[in-house]
Amino acid sequence: MNTSSIPTKPLRAVLMQRLKQRLKPYTPAWLLKYHHDRTIRKDRALYQGKALREVFSHVYETGGWGVAKDHSGFYSGSSSHDPAIVDTYVEAVTAYLGSLPYRPDVVDLGCGDFNVGSRIRPACARYVACDVVEAVIQSNRTRFFSSLDVDFRCLDITSEPWPRGDVVFLRQVLDHLDNARIAGVLASLTPYKSLILTEYLPLAPDFPPNLDKPIGPGLRIWGAIPSGIVVTEPPFELKALSTQILCEVQDNVGVIRTIAYELPRQT
Repeated sequence: MNTSSIPTKPLRAVLMQRLKQRLKPYTPAWLLKYHHDRTIRKDRALYQGKALREVFSHVYETGGWGVAKDHSGFYSGSSSHDPAIVDTYVEAVTAYLGSLPYRPDVVDLGCGDFNVGSRIRPACARYVACDVVEAVIQSNRTRFFSSLDVDFRCLDITSEPWPRGDVVFLRQVLDHLDNARIAGVLASLTPYKSLILTEYLPLAPDFPPNLDKPIGPGLRIWGAIPSGIVVTEPPFELKALSTQILCEVQDNVGVIRTIAYELPRQT
């Protein structure tokens, strides 16, 4: 992957990222919002016109979502490693999958470093884990080859065909895309029975949903007007036969909510 058109952070910047990661739990919400608001503006300038693979390869290369504690491998952010978030998610999703009348074939879109997916794997039949960054997929193949039966694939979910399956996972993926790409992703759900969607949403119940933003590591909750992805609201208006909130984890800024959508069968 050629990312030469996007500048790479020097070592000093990576070390600063590690320090910020350690201090984040103790940082006031207003200061976090100020920092992330600046980040979104920088993302807009840095990634404008770039391909999805180029953008997220750069995010991983520069530690845009943080750095692993042992400083090795790829890191998909605190939401994929914080026990309070991950344990709650794994327990709820495993219970949901176990309640289905069949053992599902799962397609995990935006699997990242697979710290979360590796714990869900035993509850599934076939498991296909996809990410847009080739280096992340290669790392996962190496790390999990001997312990898990997983089909890892490099896939741009906005432009390339998806694998077959029963259940689709989209765990804090859509918020990193612009609305046009999100609409395309949601239009691709028709062959599947269920969607398990996780998004980070503002605490205020009257927040404006689905405000647009450029692709990149930033989130809508940190915008000048806090927002978040609600797929059943305009402009997306996903039609579901049923919805079920599986779990929620709240912090002082927002709530990470996981919802299972039963999708209409294609006729």
